[in-house]
Amino acid sequence: DNGITNFHFELAADILQEEEIKLLHGMRPGLIQLEIGVQSVNPETLKEICRVMDLDKLERNVKALKQGNNIHIHLDLIAGLPFEDYDSFAVSFNRVYAMGPEQLQLGFLKVLKGSYMHDKVKEYGISYLSTAPYEVLYTKWLPYEKVMALKKVEAMVELYYNSNQFICTLSILVEAFATPFAMYEALAEFYTRNGYFVSSPARSYRYEILFQFALAQEPEKKELYTELLTYDLYLRENMKNRPQFLKDIKIYKEELKGYHKDKGNRNLIHVEPFAYPVWISQEGGAKEIMGSDEDFSRQEARWFAVFDYERRSPLTYEAEVTVHNR
Repeated sequence: DNGITNFHFELAADILQEEEIKLLHGMRPGLIQLEIGVQSVNPETLKEICRVMDLDKLERNVKALKQGNNIHIHLDLIAGLPFEDYDSFAVSFNRVYAMGPEQLQLGFLKVLKGSYMHDKVKEYGISYLSTAPYEVLYTKWLPYEKVMALKKVEAMVELYYNSNQFICTLSILVEAFATPFAMYEALAEFYTRNGYFVSSPARSYRYEILFQFALAQEPEKKELYTELLTYDLYLRENMKNRPQFLKDIKIYKEELKGYHKDKGNRNLIHVEPFAYPVWISQEGGAKEIMGSDEDFSRQEARWFAVFDYERRSPLTYEAEVTVHNR
């Protein structure tokens, strides 16, 4: 370990033993990155592609690995496998999403010459690109339009989940939908309706888009979503130009100054007022944030959060945050 290099391993997580998990827990944050190919949770699909996997044990081991807070975990799904239709894929997506990986990689079947899938093309009704990457276009279970719909879901997962820019916001927003897959499906429809797939919004503008999408679902929670996105934004970005949808914090100007005095480089510090404890969003959702109070229109700040960009997590690159009662 030279303190820099990252080792990426593909792993069958369901065969990990307790001793091996303990060994991994003792390693430097960021040293190890694990890619776990779940591919599907459909028993008929797994049997057909000759995969033997204990899904319950895999879930337990992923949970145990995450408790170390030192390893990036990537879980993979593949669309276009035999016996996996659109609804079945949604089931696979929701179960894997619930495991909370840092990256949920949604891939599409590649039909390579000499492979098992290539031998089964006629039987499975597979049509695929005749040139690299030989990717599936449709199967007897998954029509072309559903493959294209999954392509859009994949794009939303990449931009909003795998970017790790919106962790707090997504953990609350998902509660407005029946399933996580339904949320990304709706977000893809929102992108299509507003022409965002064509215009490719800049990284910073994606916060504004997610804000508008959240308001379309739960307009009564405007203040809460404003603060969730504010926290997500400053957790990663030391932005000098404040997005328009964020609150005006000029009234706190004098109070905020005090939190900069003891810091060496003030340019690497940001202080933000909050009316909601949005930093606990992943611990129990909106109920945990609100407690016994159901007032979604809070205005006055109760806390100040200090984001220190000189001290970032080696695993997530998030700024170190210190929260002070006002």
